[in-house]
Amino acid sequence: MGKKGQMRASALAGSAAVALALTASMAAAQVAPRAPTREELTRGQLTDEAAAQASRLTVVGGVERAPCPLADPRYAGVQVDFADVRFDGLRVVDPAALEDSWREYAGREVPIATLCEVRDRAATMLRQMGYLAAVQVPPQRIEKGGTVRFDIFMARLVAIEVRGDAGNGERLIAGHMEALKGQPVFNVRDAERHLLLARDLPGYDVRLALRPAGTAPGEVVGEVQVVRQRVELDINVQNYGSNAVGRFGGLARVRFNDMTGMGDSTLFSIFNTVQPSEQTVLQVGHGMALGNDGLRLSGDLTYAWSKPGIGGLPLSSETMIATAALAYPLARRQVHTLLATGGLDIVNQDLRFGAATPKVPLSRDRLRVLFLRLEGELVDPDSIVSTIGYSGMEPKWRLGGMLEMRQGIDGLGASDACGAAFVNCASPRTPISQLDGDPSAFVLRASAQAEYRPTPNVAFALSPRAQYSPDVLLSYEQMSAGNYTTGRGYDPGVITGDSGVGVAAELRYGRIAPREPGAVALQPFVFFDAAWMWHRSANFVGLDPQKLYSAGGGLRATWDNHARLDLTLATPLRKAGFQTERGGTRLLLSLTTQILPWRR
Repeated sequence: MGKKGQMRASALAGSAAVALALTASMAAAQVAPRAPTREELTRGQLTDEAAAQASRLTVVGGVERAPCPLADPRYAGVQVDFADVRFDGLRVVDPAALEDSWREYAGREVPIATLCEVRDRAATMLRQMGYLAAVQVPPQRIEKGGTVRFDIFMARLVAIEVRGDAGNGERLIAGHMEALKGQPVFNVRDAERHLLLARDLPGYDVRLALRPAGTAPGEVVGEVQVVRQRVELDINVQNYGSNAVGRFGGLARVRFNDMTGMGDSTLFSIFNTVQPSEQTVLQVGHGMALGNDGLRLSGDLTYAWSKPGIGGLPLSSETMIATAALAYPLARRQVHTLLATGGLDIVNQDLRFGAATPKVPLSRDRLRVLFLRLEGELVDPDSIVSTIGYSGMEPKWRLGGMLEMRQGIDGLGASDACGAAFVNCASPRTPISQLDGDPSAFVLRASAQAEYRPTPNVAFALSPRAQYSPDVLLSYEQMSAGNYTTGRGYDPGVITGDSGVGVAAELRYGRIAPREPGAVALQPFVFFDAAWMWHRSANFVGLDPQKLYSAGGGLRATWDNHARLDLTLATPLRKAGFQTERGGTRLLLSLTTQILPWRR
């Protein structure tokens, strides 16, 4: 046993026989007993990619555009010479913003049909600004060197009609729409935030259609089409786990939406390995909207326990994670989103030894961590309305990222550091998982996802992730690598560290989204993963960086909205962590199916 294991054994409350058993078994298994990291406890969650749905804004209709009589061939010989243009009815737009629509034609004779071109250019420029408007050339006399007048009818939302099953959330949806009705003119960019926030409400699909109000020109009525799904049920089966905790496991997740009309969603999930005693993860969560500007309050509780089979050691761990958070979308558009989240994690984690009761405690961690997280995404704007094969779900390019700052705090029952000579971890106290660790450590995490498609059927994807801490971290806060994160083909948590860098690169062919209802999409891919980990503890001097490399390929298959299958053949390219030999090639499988709703 190394220096780290000797220090830990000296702090245990168990007998010398326990220490000897640990020493012998650890040497045989080439692994140190530890509590799981946060990445190893996410088995109760589905990946975002597995259930991703494009959130596309749909606004149908607007202000009718009348044909231009001046384009009639009868007026082909009529010339006009104007020096200026006046746009009547612009309301909130500076006329100078439309100057490029006519400036090149001013001061010279041009066919009168040129006024139709000016009209269409002005309408296009207004549309690019987000305004729905009709531009007309009214009857007038145009003197040489005079001013041409254009009438502009800008859409103004005067009424909202909610259609479909809005359920308990009708008031909240109407609140998003009412915010649009009070504007002097309707602007798609301004409306986009509220429309997307309405679509983001759990269990809702919201679309807006505009039709003439039949009153003043430009006035429109918004028909809000609502589809609600109150219950969602997902099931996942995968074999990403380790031999110690269990290769195969299953997840069942049920979500209840709109129970109170507060934009709420309540989640229950259970993950279990095939052998029920090896690992179980239970999760319950609830989120709700605070107002109608996107602010959300959420609370999550996760309880996990496992009995990993490490060299025959009777080890067991228990983890309880409670999270309270507030999230607010600083920006919410189809082409860019920025979400800020702040909150508190309360983590209780225990590692014990023994089959009888009471078990001998090996470590006891109590973490209280404040966090602030920024998540963003940029999407190619042209792909949103593409007609050549790109889409909002599979755009020509996409860039997403996350930056999270975490600061452990004292108080609220948090563990104390062991202190000088490990006095706070000496018997009869139970030590923390790292004797030189700091429960009040600072951690900075970052990740990114980049995609580029030179053609709609070929994609290059790069997913880097990193963590930095100037402190020695307890087990839960450490970064890990393996099947769940970076390093497909390696057991989860095969290497861990206080700081680290990982990168996953893929080349994909084909599409993951089926082209039509009931169809199947196939997407083969090849990949390369790499990760490096560093420790601040003096116990790892000369051992860092710990690293891994893996490569392989696979196939992703999607059947409509019903199911997704991920098959990956992954080969570790080197030994990692405490391994004495390189692992063999593994066939990884993940099958996700959405039972409710079973969409058409």
